[in-house]
Amino acid sequence: MPLKRKILMLTNSENGQANVFLATSQALRNLDPDVDIHFASFKAIESAVLATLAETSTVNHNSSLVKFHEIKGMSSYKAWTENPNINVLRLLSMSPGFWTTPQTLAILSRASMPWTGPQLLQNFDEVRRIIKEVQPDLTIVDNLFTPGLTAVRYLGIKYIVLSPNTLKEFAAPLQSWAAFFWKYPCVGSGFPFPVPWHLIPLNVIYVFVLIFFMVFDSNSRTAEKYLTEKAGARIFGQGDLIGNPQKGLRVLVSSHPEFDFPTTHIPQSIIPCGPILRAVPPVSDADPELHNWLSRGPTVFINLGSLSWTTEDQAIEMAHAIGSLQEVWRTSGEEGRLQFLWKLNQSPDGKTAYDVYKKGCRIEAVLGGEFDKDVVRVVSWVAAEPYAVLQSGHVICSVNHGGANSFWEALSAGVPQVVLPVWADTYDFAHRAEFLGIGKFGNRKSAPKHKTRELVAALQQVVVGERARVFQEKAKHIARLRLDKGEGRDVAAEHILRKISGEL
Repeated sequence: MPLKRKILMLTNSENGQANVFLATSQALRNLDPDVDIHFASFKAIESAVLATLAETSTVNHNSSLVKFHEIKGMSSYKAWTENPNINVLRLLSMSPGFWTTPQTLAILSRASMPWTGPQLLQNFDEVRRIIKEVQPDLTIVDNLFTPGLTAVRYLGIKYIVLSPNTLKEFAAPLQSWAAFFWKYPCVGSGFPFPVPWHLIPLNVIYVFVLIFFMVFDSNSRTAEKYLTEKAGARIFGQGDLIGNPQKGLRVLVSSHPEFDFPTTHIPQSIIPCGPILRAVPPVSDADPELHNWLSRGPTVFINLGSLSWTTEDQAIEMAHAIGSLQEVWRTSGEEGRLQFLWKLNQSPDGKTAYDVYKKGCRIEAVLGGEFDKDVVRVVSWVAAEPYAVLQSGHVICSVNHGGANSFWEALSAGVPQVVLPVWADTYDFAHRAEFLGIGKFGNRKSAPKHKTRELVAALQQVVVGERARVFQEKAKHIARLRLDKGEGRDVAAEHILRKISGEL
């Protein structure tokens, strides 16, 4: 019997990066049960890896087991929050503007390689250890996991890069006529696409500022010097994937030209797969009671991500927006009862910071009547996956923070969106929703916070009346178009299998 081929998935543990690896692993197991999959990441993601891939086993009993390998080092999230010169969470309080955007770009440049020299070396050594233990036939690497990219290049092994990012991040810098500077909004700027004429000079400045920080960041230069002295390796990161790719390198991205800002040239190294999303159990299986509740009426699903949190003051703004939209709905003659499922993250550690249902508390004072009618539910956790809730057929609007997974899940489910961006590329997704005609930028004037009046105006357009029907039809059309092109996870998995078999 021939030996099974081995694939090593090598990724950060943060959901935004790891989810495309979980989804692709699912597809690989379904398409080729004879491939052994090894998953290497930090401890925080282990339970999600095992749970997600256990679901695959219940569908395909012939699929092989997945082995998890812990990287015993510092994750990106810990580096972002514990290294004092990084402090990524500051971005959650910084509005785009002439003075703040350069500060944002400085933080983002460091966040792309957040480790100190010793931390980088420890992660690099851990990755090398795992690679030597597994002896993979092919390694799939996270585009933002610099220790992994550095290790695979240093060892000279066969690898493919997998990224949740869009074509803009990889293809825009390579467009003709220097369009990267004047046509595509600089990350974190909050500018729309294409950049309006009057904002082009400022966008050019921002792009040069970003390049300066990426090239001359002292943290990255110090860490690279340390790594070179101790291990003889040179850092290989995302900038090299774009500006100095190896011959034959392939980067699989969770995007597609028809769902993204237009590009005139896509490099041969970039493979657009379409949204790479996990297959999830339906709500009826995960939470029958929630399934029954959702079926009682059209529902707005509010989920502002796992890395950001909502202060009580911001929760009050949202509560007033919910109350106002309910009033508009009830006087508009719309059919059915409008419901709200609000997944509320109150603090950085996920703990309760303020009351929601307690009689007399600030939120209950606004929404108490809606709570009594059971048309508004505020929860800290939803047993069903957010994508399953969106796929239930009962959600008419997704209010999200513009994270890649949240955006692609709503797009794939055919659900219109109101996007409330909070940092970095989430502003791009708010503008992408408007560019595609599937949603509204819900806090354009108040980001990264949200204000009731602005939010209600966006919600009303997406949820109530004839304008809402236009959004709904366009969202369904885009979802059908996405489905016709195949599941992104299958496209990515098929490319990986062709690579490991020698067809590419």
